[in-house]
Amino acid sequence: MPTPETLKAHFSPVEYYHVVCKSIDGLLLFQDNQDFKIYKERFKKFTGDFLDVWSFCFLNNHTHHIIKTKTSAAIYKFIERVPKKQRTTSMNDFFKECENQLFYNKVIERQMNSFLVSYATYVNNKYIRKGGIFQKPFKRIQIAGEAHLQQAIIYTNANAQKHQMIKDYRKYPFSSYLPLVENDHQWVDAKSVLEFFNGLNNFIFTHNEQAAYFYQKDWPLSKLE
Repeated sequence: MPTPETLKAHFSPVEYYHVVCKSIDGLLLFQDNQDFKIYKERFKKFTGDFLDVWSFCFLNNHTHHIIKTKTSAAIYKFIERVPKKQRTTSMNDFFKECENQLFYNKVIERQMNSFLVSYATYVNNKYIRKGGIFQKPFKRIQIAGEAHLQQAIIYTNANAQKHQMIKDYRKYPFSSYLPLVENDHQWVDAKSVLEFFNGLNNFIFTHNEQAAYFYQKDWPLSKLE
């Protein structure tokens, strides 16, 4: 079944998105701690100069990221530093017309797809298999407003508990909740997220309050898992 257009949002500068990468046929994306580490490293390698991560959660067969895309100027400056022989076609197109929204969308898509190919290659080499491991295309929706952004961050941080992988999402080691509480900037833009929540105490309080409410009332239906 084709992916609905509503789950293939176009990327624009300085906007927030909920991105989900899901495996084919429930294939396990992670079988040990090294796999989680490689996934984070590859994601940062291919997308870190194009977007900022505000929240993430890695589960057995899919992952969530709440991201904020960078400005066209920031991406242009990055591509300017990339040797011409190493630039992708989408980078070259964007570099020629950096205000063209079509080229902006394509360069973000290309970086995401390069990341997915890179991780799939790692998995195939490690576990002696062939073929793709991710559904195509990866799903994403644009986040509309601060209320949606807040809910998306909390939904993502608590997603392991939603899927009954752990009893308390606050103890799950493969989400951004603990790094955010510890103000760890390695994999997530902790400073910006905590400022958005008006500080650490309110970040914790709002997570506890909303997670408790939604686990009683059931989480809002989401087409993004």
